[in-house]
Amino acid sequence: MLEYRYGALYIFPPNGVIQPVDELRKKYDPRSASYCQAHISLSEPLPKPLSESQISELKTALCKIQPFDVHCGPLVSFPPHPGVVYSIQPRDRFKELRSIVHSTSPFANVSLKRLDIAPHVTIAEFITLERTDELMGELRGTVQQGRFLCDSIEYAVPNQDFYFERVIRIPIGPRQSAADAGHSRWWGRGDPRSCAPICTRAPA
Repeated sequence: MLEYRYGALYIFPPNGVIQPVDELRKKYDPRSASYCQAHISLSEPLPKPLSESQISELKTALCKIQPFDVHCGPLVSFPPHPGVVYSIQPRDRFKELRSIVHSTSPFANVSLKRLDIAPHVTIAEFITLERTDELMGELRGTVQQGRFLCDSIEYAVPNQDFYFERVIRIPIGPRQSAADAGHSRWWGRGDPRSCAPICTRAPA
């Protein structure tokens, strides 16, 4: 956990989407829930706190891409690793965003060890492989899928209790129009539209 002492950059679902996921995390993996709200891990851990100039650099870099719809679901697991997560799509837009973030100076000389981890939102991580199979069976077809407009990323840093606090929001793209605001919702449990996962081993 020490590698995350200066925090990292994340995508946090907006109000109306994050709450149901947080409830699932609290129920099925309270340990993960005790570290952070539901999120999509975006960057490597930061080697030192972000400076004002680095925040400005990130803002400038993120002006170059457009906000995009994020689709959450269905639930998946990643054998042979334990855990149940929401898959996240579109992966190509997430990969583009991650690449732009990692091209900035806060990540100069940082080893990119997590590039192959698919984007996801963790429901339960600190469980056994047996419990993973059980939980996939319990939740399959019973939890909602959702979507939201990804129009910002956030800098989150652990406090003295190692709970990741959201401290800085950095917008993506040009200033969004009023029509873009509040663009998030949950689908019904049987909706076939897709989505895909989150987290490594720090906030989960």
